[in-house]
Amino acid sequence: MSQRSPRRPRSDRNRPQDHFFFGLCLIVIGVVALAEQRGYHLMDWLRANWPLAITAFGVMRLLTARSAEQVGSGIFIMALSGWFYACETRYLGMTYMNSWPVLLVGLGVWKLLQGAWGLRGVRGERADIIEPEQEKTS
Repeated sequence: MSQRSPRRPRSDRNRPQDHFFFGLCLIVIGVVALAEQRGYHLMDWLRANWPLAITAFGVMRLLTARSAEQVGSGIFIMALSGWFYACETRYLGMTYMNSWPVLLVGLGVWKLLQGAWGLRGVRGERADIIEPEQEKTS
């Protein structure tokens, strides 16, 4: 018998923090467009430093996290943006072509950690289920 995960409540899928982040993104896009019209050429800087936008998303995910899963996803997003930034700036000679094994190792470590966290939760749930049954038979 397979166990299905319960659906998240509708209110959890539509959090105020999500509206905040989306609003902040719109403001940043508007400010960049206004600066471009005034001749400040922020688009050139953004093209060179686009991984910083992903880092900002990861930071927002960390700051608004309500569960360990969301904290983990924020850390993962920030690590991924770090790899993008290292490739874009050629840090230690890294490029997308020669550093993809680093990305695979990182993804593998991430999946191992997810599995370890998942096993811990399953054991805790199983212990909760077994204890009441033992009390009934005693």
